[in-house]
Parts: sequence; structure tokens; C-alpha cells
Amino acid sequence: MIRYVLKRVLWLIPVIIAVSFIVFSLMELAPGNMMDAIRSEDLTPDMRAEMISRYNLDRPMIYRYGLYMMRLVQGDLGVSDLTGISVWSTFINRLPNTLILSFSALIIGAVVAIPLGIIAARKAGTLVDTSVTIFSLIGMSMPQFWVGLLLLLFFSLNLGWLPSGTNEDGIRSLILPALCSSFIMMASTARQTRSNMLEVLKSDCLNTARAKGVPEEVVIRKHALGNAWIPIITALGTGLSVQLAGAVVVEQVFSWPGIGRLAAEAVLARDVTTATGVVIMTTILYVLVQLIVDLLYAFVDPRIKSQYMSGRMKKKRSSIEAIKRDADPPQEAVSAKPAVSQEPQTSAIALPIDGLPDGLDDNNLSNKPAHTSSSQKQEQIAAPVQKKSAVTLDAAKPVLTDSEVSLLVKQYRKRSRMGEIFYNINKNKGAVAGFIILGVICLAFIVSLFISFESITAMNAQQRFAAPSWQLPFGADDFGRNVFLRVIYGTRYTLAIGFGAVALATVFGVTLGCFAGYYGGIVEDIIMRVSDVLSSIPGMLLGMVIMTVLGQSLRNLIVAVGVQSIPIYLRMTRASILTVRNNEFVEASRAIGFSNIRIIFTQVLPNGLSPIIVTITASLGISIIVAASLSYLSFGVPVPHPEWGALISTTKEFARRAPFLLTFPGLSIMITVLAFNLIGDGLRDALDPKLKR
Repeated sequence: MIRYVLKRVLWLIPVIIAVSFIVFSLMELAPGNMMDAIRSEDLTPDMRAEMISRYNLDRPMIYRYGLYMMRLVQGDLGVSDLTGISVWSTFINRLPNTLILSFSALIIGAVVAIPLGIIAARKAGTLVDTSVTIFSLIGMSMPQFWVGLLLLLFFSLNLGWLPSGTNEDGIRSLILPALCSSFIMMASTARQTRSNMLEVLKSDCLNTARAKGVPEEVVIRKHALGNAWIPIITALGTGLSVQLAGAVVVEQVFSWPGIGRLAAEAVLARDVTTATGVVIMTTILYVLVQLIVDLLYAFVDPRIKSQYMSGRMKKKRSSIEAIKRDADPPQEAVSAKPAVSQEPQTSAIALPIDGLPDGLDDNNLSNKPAHTSSSQKQEQIAAPVQKKSAVTLDAAKPVLTDSEVSLLVKQYRKRSRMGEIFYNINKNKGAVAGFIILGVICLAFIVSLFISFESITAMNAQQRFAAPSWQLPFGADDFGRNVFLRVIYGTRYTLAIGFGAVALATVFGVTLGCFAGYYGGIVEDIIMRVSDVLSSIPGMLLGMVIMTVLGQSLRNLIVAVGVQSIPIYLRMTRASILTVRNNEFVEASRAIGFSNIRIIFTQVLPNGLSPIIVTITASLGISIIVAASLSYLSFGVPVPHPEWGALISTTKEFARRAPFLLTFPGLSIMITVLAFNLIGDGLRDALDPKLKR
């Protein structure tokens, strides 16, 4: 255990070096510098020259990075380029606020989500289960900034029960930010708990415990929940990591003075030293939380604890167990008489050979070789039918009717792989609803192609803040612009970002994952270490830095969102390739002279596509939310382009006077992401028979 912890802690050193270089380089490549954030009338030419010399702005970037790393090795994060205040002291002053907010969200999410997931699993298929599932899907489809604004609008502006921002009112100021932060965590944890409890509740060990007379509450609390803890801890730990490293959205909405807001302010002000220091520290927090989650696995599962032991400890434990086995007296084998079946005899049903349908398979007949004799076939057909089928055969009815034959043929008809997938998706009501919603969104996208940019930016002072009506279905904004047309026009940005970011992440992630999984060795080590470094940088902070470097545009937003998802596809693809690369058909492809590239993309990858397809559908919704969040923080598509996150950001100050300005763009984001989540669930159930409801 100690060796494992030391190994993970030492791994922080190259991660910190790589992260600092990436962030420092990106911030230096951004157009402009800290001098642009200072008004020119406040500086004389001599003062400007002195500041340039003091901060080495006239030196190469690698020189400034070397100076920064020399200070970092000594434990000095430097001083802010703008305020001159120590970055370490600023970070330490803001850190308690972020910790309080993150752990409050964790407690609320765990207390609410785990019981909800258990109740839903115990009452699977009922109205309670459906309600929890709908709550989880909707909660995962709502962007945090929109939830926060709705909470502020209702509880602060309209009811006046709670303060609208900052942390000056103690616990009252914490309630709304904590609720907003815990909402997505509650949804994802409840869903994870329900999914794992459903699998555990069907296990044989729980049936054995019930047969021994253990009370049901003890069975659920001790046995079922004990075997489902690891995925639940993973969901909670991931949520806590995201909150600690990327709480910038919630902190910005509620003006909460945390480290996420500090990072956003530093990036906007081109404060390279502060931005780099904050990203490094949040990366360290992120990695440490993941380490704590991994160590918690050992406390809930002894099998995992054994993996952390050194070779000497494992040998010592095995020797102790061997001594115990030798000390135990041998037990004599007790021969048990075979149990006599008490089931009633089933009457045989004699059927003529010619009356058999072609689709009648081993569910009704014994699976015998094709060369079985006619008399043996007659005996097989006369065997008792013990499995359930859509048609009940009566002993008094020796021959199957045409309707019974057609029902059997329809039930046991063989389908292709794609046919089976489409059949299962068609049976999933949620997936069908998702495809219908996506069809409507695609129709809106087609309509948006016929709307001119001038028509959505034209101002009309006479209809400022006009309420929704037949002429203005979504009302008008502060410039009198038609919100309905702007929301429809924004569909092109949302779909372009979603599909573009996923395509970018898929191309790079799947390609690198294939190489890592197929070749192994040093190729795998290099690719996976790069992936570890990239995944260690908080996604929202990385997106802000990339947008600052590349500039605000739709194309750059696609890049910023897609880069964050590359490690997810890389790891998923590598795992799929590892399960396939040693199969016989791969060896046969090598034997007939196929090149490695051809084997990877024509033989190996097609046989590991199922989890990648599910990841693609899940990432579409996440990409849309991340892009909308960046636009809300003024790092996305520039105004006046009506991207849905930017629409909410530009009209939030009018929330009390015209709440519909927040409602309709937020609903558009939620419904679109919900459609992709429903489709993703349907594909997951169709591709993995174990997950079918």
C-alpha cells in the first residue's frame, strides 16, 4: 500500500512539469500580454519599458519558463503579473471556499442519490423507478450555469429567502451554490447506484442470505450495497474532482470567491503566472482526489487491497494461509445420494416431422446433430417441453396449427447483428423518444439554414422585452430581437459543436488508442503517459486557455471541446483492442501477410466498436454542455452570434424582468442533451445484453 502511494505521489512530478509547460506555453502563445490589460493612459513610455524589462517580456518564452520552473522547484509559485501579490497566498485564501463548496455538494449528493438509487433498484419497473430514472437523465442534461440562474431567480430575486451571491452571509450564502453543484452529482450517482444495485440484487449470494433468514434491510445494507460500493465511490470521487478543479461555472454564477473564479479572471487578464500556478495546484488536487478514491477501493473490497501489497507481503500471507490449511484436520468426503426429482411427469407430445416450422430451435427441440435418424428425431420431438414460449402446446392436440407455427417462427427468427440492435432499440421507449427529439432538432437545424444572420440581429426598440405571443413565440430580448429565431438559428452552432468535437476526439483518441492497445510496449507507455497528463488538466480550465490562445470562433470552440475528450476515447479504445488483439483471426491475418495498419483498422477495431459507439453518444451531450458553459463564461462563440450559452449570458441581468430570456435557451440545451442521453442509453442496452432492462 505504501509503495503504491509513493509511486502515485512521485508520478506527480512529471505531471506537474508537463502541465506547467503546456499551460505556460499556451498562455505565452495567446495574442497580447499582461501589458494589454493595463490602460495605456496609466503608463508612460518609461514605465512601460521598465515593466517589460522587469517581467522579461523582451526575452524568449523558454527563458521565462526556465525562471518560472526554478522558482517552482523552490516552492514559489511567483507573484501575480498584475497585482504583485503572491500567487500561493492568493490560492490559499481562495482554497477554503472551494473546499467548503465542493464537500457540501458531495455530502448533499451522496445523502440524496444513494437512497434514491437503492429504492429505484428495489422497485425496478415501477413508477418510482421511472421517476428516479427521469430525474437522473434530466439532471445530467441541465447545464450548471442554467440551474444556478434558475435557483437565483426563484429563491433570491422572487422570494428573497437567500442571498444572491458572494459568501458574506455565512451558511445562507452556501445553500444555493451547494445545491447547484450537487445537482449533476446527485443525478449521476443515483443512476450509477441504481444500475449497480440491479446487478447485485440478482446475484446468488443475496438469495443465499435471504434463504438463511437474514432480514431484507440487512441484505440490502450489508450485502447488496457492500458489493456495489466501488462504482458509487467512483461516481462520487469523479464528481468531487470536477468540483475541486472545475467549479469555475458555479463560482462565476454565484460570485463565489473560489479558485475556479480566480483561474478565469487570470486567463482573461493574461496573467500568465497566476493562471499557470492555479492550474498546477488544481491539477495536484485533482490527482490527489483520484488517489484517495483508488485507496478507498481497498477498504471496501479486500481483493483490491491485495493488489496494493508488495511481493514480500503477498508471499508472507500465502505462507500463513498454507500453515492454517495444514493445521486443519482433513474432512472426510460425505457421499450424498442423488436427489430424487419430485416434479410431476410431463406427458409426451407426439408431432409429425413434416409439421415442424423452420424457426423451431433448441428452445423447443433438443440440440442434436443434423445426421440424427428419423426415430431419434421423433423421440426428441416427443420430449417434454419445459421452457416458456409464446405458444402453449396441448397434449390433446398432436399437430401445430398454422397460427402457432407462424408465432414460433416470428419469435425464434434469426436476425443479423444490426437487425438485433435495431430491434432492441425499437423496443426501448426512451431511445425512440430520443430519436424523435433529435429528428425535431435536425428539422430546426434545416430551417435555420434559411434564416439570414441579418434577420436575427435586426433591432426593434418598440418590442423590447415583449412577452411570448403568437407573433413572438419566445418573446423579444433587450434589443427587441426575436428570441425564437435566435434560438432556432443557434441550433446550427450546437449541432456543429457537438458533432465536430466528438469527431475530432474520435479520430485522434481512437487512432492513438488502437496503436497503444495493439503494439503495447514503449508505444503504449508513451501514448498513455501523454493521455494521463492531458486528463490531469481540468477540462474547463484547459478549454479557457485554448480559447484564449486561438481566439473566439466556432471552429476554435470545437477544438477546445474536442481536445478535452481525447483521453476518454483513447482509454476506451485501448481497452477494447486489448480484448481482441490476441484472437485467432488476428493471428491468421498476420499469417497471410496483412500489414499491422490493415489488421488494426480492418480486423481488430471493427470487433471492438461497441463501447466506442456508446462513448460517442454519451460524449455528444457532454460536449454541448461544455461548449455552452464556455460561451457563458465569454470564452465561446462571440456575440452577437446566438449560441445558446451566449444567449443566456447576455440576458442574465434581465432575468427578473424577462425570465423567458433564460428559460427557452436553457430548455433547448437540456432537451438536446437529453435526446443524446436517451439514445446513448438505448444503444448501451442494445449492444450489451447484460444491461437490457
